[in-house]
Amino acid sequence: MNEPVRRSPLPAGFPNELASAAYVAPNNEVAWRPTQTIQAVEWFGIHGYAVLGTEVFLPKQGSLQSLPYFQHVERTRAEEWGLFVARAAAETLAYLKTCLPMFREEGDVYVNVTWVSEEEFRNLKI
Repeated sequence: MNEPVRRSPLPAGFPNELASAAYVAPNNEVAWRPTQTIQAVEWFGIHGYAVLGTEVFLPKQGSLQSLPYFQHVERTRAEEWGLFVARAAAETLAYLKTCLPMFREEGDVYVNVTWVSEEEFRNLKI
C-alpha cells in the first residue's frame, strides 16, 4: 500500500541538523527544544521569514501539553518586510533567551514556531 508523500513544512535550504531535530506534528506544526529553537529563529530571520509567534509544549504520555508561555509579533501597518523580519527575530530571540530558565524548570519542553514568507503573509486572512 502506498502512502502519500508528506511534504516537509520547512523551507528549502533549511539546515539538516535542525530539520532532523524538529518535532513535526501531524498538522505540520514544527517545534524544537529551546536551544535549537534559537538557532531556527536566527535562520528564519537571516533568510527573510518572519516569526509570528511561539508556543511551548511539554510531551506527556504520548501527547503534547500546552504550557502558558506564548509570544507573538505583529507587523505594523506601514512596516517594510525586511524591517518586520528583523524585528520579529530580535523580539523572539530576546523572549526565548529570557525564558530559557523557566523552560528548563518545566522539563523537556519543545517550542513551536510559526513563521511565514512575505508571500504567505500577504495571503493570510487576518
